[in-house]
Amino acid sequence: MVKEKRYTTHKSEVEIVGNSADTVLWLWEHLVPVSGQCQTLQGEVIRVLELLAWEAQANGNLNWDASFDAMLVFLRRAFLSSDYPLAKTFSIETRLSIEADINRLAHFVLPTELDSRIYSDELPYIKDDLYDRLAGHLVSYCHHHRTLLPLTFD
Repeated sequence: MVKEKRYTTHKSEVEIVGNSADTVLWLWEHLVPVSGQCQTLQGEVIRVLELLAWEAQANGNLNWDASFDAMLVFLRRAFLSSDYPLAKTFSIETRLSIEADINRLAHFVLPTELDSRIYSDELPYIKDDLYDRLAGHLVSYCHHHRTLLPLTFD
């Protein structure tokens, strides 16, 4: 999904290019720095989604710590809090879907802690569909609101 080399530029609007995957790639290449947090809300959502996906898919969430919990808190606020512009644009059904997806990312048993019963819904979520769906909600927002939002911290 993501190229290794990224370039950040100073943009004021999201450029909608091609399909959703192309737009996600544009967000990644133009808004996500090589290290550290983004300056924009849109970039930070993509960065956090990629970090969560990488940790689950590559590591089975074995490196999970408080920083990952903070990422989930950030996603909840960005997508669901009325303090953020993204949340105000989603229907109730979409908000419920987003909340369910974030809850699924938050609730897992580490593979090292599983007992003899193995239920896939207890393992870290590794399929792309959930991460892609959350990124798709961001892209949908960007289609209607192209202005980049500064990332603010409380």
